[in-house]
Amino acid sequence: MSLDPAQRAGLERARAIALAREQFELDASTDGVEVDTAPFGVTVHSSSRAVVVVSSDDPAVLGGVLVWRQRHPNVEVELVVEHHAGTHARRIEMIAPEMTVWSLGAKGTPLVLAATPEVLPEPHPATPDTASIVAMIKRCGASVVVEDGIVRAEVLGLEVGRVVESPSGPTFEVGVGRFDREAGVLLHAGRDIEETLVDVIARVAPHRQEAVPAHAINRLARERWLREVVFRDPGLARISAPSLVEPIPPRSNLLDACPAALLGHDGEAVVLVVCTVGADLGVVPAVADLIVRHRPDMVRVVLPRRDILPHLQQLVTRLGVPTELLGIDPPWQS
Repeated sequence: MSLDPAQRAGLERARAIALAREQFELDASTDGVEVDTAPFGVTVHSSSRAVVVVSSDDPAVLGGVLVWRQRHPNVEVELVVEHHAGTHARRIEMIAPEMTVWSLGAKGTPLVLAATPEVLPEPHPATPDTASIVAMIKRCGASVVVEDGIVRAEVLGLEVGRVVESPSGPTFEVGVGRFDREAGVLLHAGRDIEETLVDVIARVAPHRQEAVPAHAINRLARERWLREVVFRDPGLARISAPSLVEPIPPRSNLLDACPAALLGHDGEAVVLVVCTVGADLGVVPAVADLIVRHRPDMVRVVLPRRDILPHLQQLVTRLGVPTELLGIDPPWQS
């Protein structure tokens, strides 16, 4: 039986208190020790020590932990995570090495294990024998984007189809997201795939234009839309010769935001440009992995002007590479 949010929050608070007491000798019943709940997890802390327990399986929550760390610079932080311990440890090693990452032990037991940084995963090779599909995507007027080994068709950052493996070889499915693609396979069975793709592009494209009214279609994947704007006009990020960069780890689905990156040049310097939208606390940990993979000379985080917030300006100083926040006017209406 699933728990309601209040019950779950209560259990997570109780678990954090037990972990802090039994594993780190930080007793919440002692004077001067407080327990706080935040979107990223539960923090048990005194004026000098803190145990932060994170149960979310979203790697971006590390950004919230880092903001808390910025506000408590003199506190020794032990970070206990339930998911992605190796990923968090790898990122913390670069951007907050003064923190220690622990992995939560077996479910139901207040045990922790020291987390070992995972090696960056190698990119997946692209699906072979897709030249004819790529040519079709281009004929239809969509952009070809290859990520996680998957060939996709995108309209200003929004996926409208992708190559999938089948017993007969690679095939192309049309649709915005997995459920739309699966429905399309049934609804458009027997219809020419190129004709179907043209039709979907014609329905999506009007909503991905500058200054059009807000719509469900132009609220999706806005960080990728911003990247496509910069790719087409690289002067916005003061770069030349842009090339797309895969996110690390791969984007999990269409709905969750994921910083979108590209590489370019500013004179002789290699520049990593990362596009994000909104109060994206996870952008700095995500950029840390991209820096390790691509070794740029500098980083430019491109985002709407109104999204340049003080906490982000502080966090980017942890990246170890010259980094600036570059605000531009987004193509969409709020």
